[in-house]
Amino acid sequence: MGGGTSIWVSPEARSDPRSIFNGRLAYLATTIAFAGCSYGFDQGNIGGVLTLPTFKHAFGLDKLSEDAADARAGNIAALMAAGGAAGALISAPFADFLGRRWSMMLWGAIYLLGCAFQEIAHLEIFYAGRFLAGLAIGSMSAGAPQFLSENAPKSIRGSMTCLYNLMIITALSLAFWVNYGVSKWKNVPETDNLQWKMALGIQIIPGAFMFIMLPFVIETPRALIAKGDRVRGLANLMKLRKLPEDHPYLQQEYKEVCAQVDAEQEVAVGRNYWIVIKDIVYVPSNRRRFFLATMLFLFHKFTGTDSLNYFAPEIFTMIGVKGGSQALLTTGVYGVVKLATTIIYVVFIVDRVGRRLPLMIGAALQATAMLYIGLYVRFKNPDAGGTEVGGIFGIIFIYIYAFGWSFGHSVACYVVAAEIFPSRIRSFCMSWCFFINWIVDFGITKATPSMMTHMGYGTFLLYSGLTYAGVVFIFFCMPEMKGRSIESMDDLFQHSIWTMFRRAYPTEEDKVRHDVGDIYHDEKAVDEEKRGGNVQVERL
Repeated sequence: MGGGTSIWVSPEARSDPRSIFNGRLAYLATTIAFAGCSYGFDQGNIGGVLTLPTFKHAFGLDKLSEDAADARAGNIAALMAAGGAAGALISAPFADFLGRRWSMMLWGAIYLLGCAFQEIAHLEIFYAGRFLAGLAIGSMSAGAPQFLSENAPKSIRGSMTCLYNLMIITALSLAFWVNYGVSKWKNVPETDNLQWKMALGIQIIPGAFMFIMLPFVIETPRALIAKGDRVRGLANLMKLRKLPEDHPYLQQEYKEVCAQVDAEQEVAVGRNYWIVIKDIVYVPSNRRRFFLATMLFLFHKFTGTDSLNYFAPEIFTMIGVKGGSQALLTTGVYGVVKLATTIIYVVFIVDRVGRRLPLMIGAALQATAMLYIGLYVRFKNPDAGGTEVGGIFGIIFIYIYAFGWSFGHSVACYVVAAEIFPSRIRSFCMSWCFFINWIVDFGITKATPSMMTHMGYGTFLLYSGLTYAGVVFIFFCMPEMKGRSIESMDDLFQHSIWTMFRRAYPTEEDKVRHDVGDIYHDEKAVDEEKRGGNVQVERL
């Protein structure tokens, strides 16, 4: 298990009971992480598939003018993001009322249906498949990190939540190489649809695995406790941690969850969405969390990653790489760089160094890489006749961009959004965060072909400036979440969002919700006093 590796490097995990890192937790993490493959395969597939002559012929792209072809290609790529926005928006009621597990099963079935529709060479049916798959991917993108975060021990919560992102990058990388492989087929007639169907069909495999494995995953204890089913919630927590009911570790976690739910119910009794909206608008700590999470997702998108993921072959061609298989090969290496760096981040960084510092460093690398590419395209105006020295550096900077992305924006916004919200508003806030993520994705993806045609180098300079602005925001407004319990975030966000840099790193007392921490502190003091008294009696 990814989190299991992180036990070796996370100082907090060394003092945890060993039984909490068990096979049931690993099975849950693996199953839910498969949801990331659906997102990754689509992002990695479609950009390369759009360049295949067989695909262009099947959907009429080869018979249109440049602007019309750009518009249709943008529609094909962006429909998944449009579906993703809709799926994210409606994910909260399904997660809250159907439950985390059953909602994931529903969206898994819809995803498989959408993938099947994308195997049909008919434009309207293909559009429907893109939208249906996007609907499922959008909902799972909000549900999967939440599911992982709610079930993870806090010492490995970062790495376990990141498994979703790791599977995105793994699938993205594999998709790049699948595209490269099918592009090397010899003497393929334009009417042979097997080439692009195989490239797209690969995404069905992990979706089917997830759907088959989900019935054996237990419902998240936090969701059950939040709904008032504390008996079943405690029972599932005991199964998940493999600890008896009276174990101090389990009791502390259980009491923190219950204390947060009780505090929410003191503000307003109930769980309907009118109460949830009032909680977000009128409770300052919730308002601060919502603002932080949405801004992280906006800056996540403003790095230009969707332009690179969906249209990487065209972007490599812009800096002088020859088109066709060579561009796809270069794109494949780009995917490998992202995968290798993400593995390093999940295993060694997120639960040792944390979320904040890697995000600032990674975003600065991304911004610098985009700045170089924009300036190179502006002043050198390369063509695809051959890659000059400056173009080779451009390729290297794109790989540096991938390195920085995997250390920062690739993962941080998902992890932070999944761990900062209290239970009553968590699904709703995650839903809106991912709606923003997908609706901006839709706009950027649809606009990218025209932006590259008409803005050229300005596209990269725009992304660079926005990413640098994001680094400044992160420094001042984003605290470190590593080591804190989900419920202790209530204490942290009592303070102004603009002063978070002053309390970015937690003390030991900050890592536990203060009301529960005070109880355990008092109990420990009483135990020590009793032990001291017993020693004196023995001496007498």
